[in-house]
Amino acid sequence: MTKTAEHSSSRLEFMADILKERIYATFALIAVLATIDTDHTASSHAAILISATIASLWAASIVATSMSRRIVFKNRKNHEQSLRRELAVHAPMLFSLAFPLLMIGISGMGAISLLWAVNISIASTVFLMIGWSIRSARPLHSRTLPLIALIAFQIAVGFGVVVLKIAAGH
Repeated sequence: MTKTAEHSSSRLEFMADILKERIYATFALIAVLATIDTDHTASSHAAILISATIASLWAASIVATSMSRRIVFKNRKNHEQSLRRELAVHAPMLFSLAFPLLMIGISGMGAISLLWAVNISIASTVFLMIGWSIRSARPLHSRTLPLIALIAFQIAVGFGVVVLKIAAGH
């Protein structure tokens, strides 16, 4: 493999890792948004709830990645450089907060109800997940029915995770 091909492959792996973290955080965000009791929760509390959940998920992901890399690679890798890469990989988890926080902020100003803010946030996040599912299935160049089945399966697994988190009282 040439140096250019290695760099390209490494860059693609990096991009895949970034997107994986964003997708994971998006599933968690849907679960948290779905558990907000909009009748008994202030906008500020809802904002703190989703921010704290995603920030703690982000921190746990960084710690887990760091621990696993130290265990597997022992002292063979430059951990400082690896940590910088992991911070960049996990940062998109925090970006998943942007739109819901915007909507909750608009709710806090009284322009819309918290119920509308949460529902709009859930809907936009669900549509984002559907888009990612479709985009992930397209490179398979499969017939329409198997492609639809794969997309439905991916979405069902994702929402299964969300339902389990809600049922567990997340």
